[in-house]
Amino acid sequence: MSEINKIDINDYKVEIIKLSNNDGGGFLATVPKLPGCMSDGETPEEALVNVKDAIKCWIETARELGRKVPEPDKYKVEDDFSGKLTLRMPKLLHKMIAEQAEKEGCSINQLIITYISMGIGNEFGRNQISVSFDGDYPLFDKLIKNPWDEYRKLNQGNRGSSFNIENPGFKAL
Repeated sequence: MSEINKIDINDYKVEIIKLSNNDGGGFLATVPKLPGCMSDGETPEEALVNVKDAIKCWIETARELGRKVPEPDKYKVEDDFSGKLTLRMPKLLHKMIAEQAEKEGCSINQLIITYISMGIGNEFGRNQISVSFDGDYPLFDKLIKNPWDEYRKLNQGNRGSSFNIENPGFKAL
């Protein structure tokens, strides 16, 4: 049995994104665990078939060069998690969260879940959405584009960021 057969290529997580017309159209499939491993296709299905060939080639090349092949991530089903989490934090942060929850009229638990969800959504949006409006849209520029551009500039490479509700601009933590 060859080394490549010991790893099931179907176990690697594949991310597929739609390419803009400026980027040639179609779909791009990448394998986060295998740097540089990617392929494209006219449809998501074609990109997936093509990236499986790219995974095989990536693994074969890594083995030939004597490099370690990263193991695929093991999929974990939601049933493996209870949904309960114990969290320790500094007293000052606890106080600030309690005060904000009181202002919002919700529980501390609900507020923390909301903030985590917003952070995950923000990260997803930052990776999936690019704001590009050409033309003269002063209200859009003032309310959305300029704060978004400022936010991205301030937070390049910084995972800790927040949106300040009381001030429509973004601020870095």
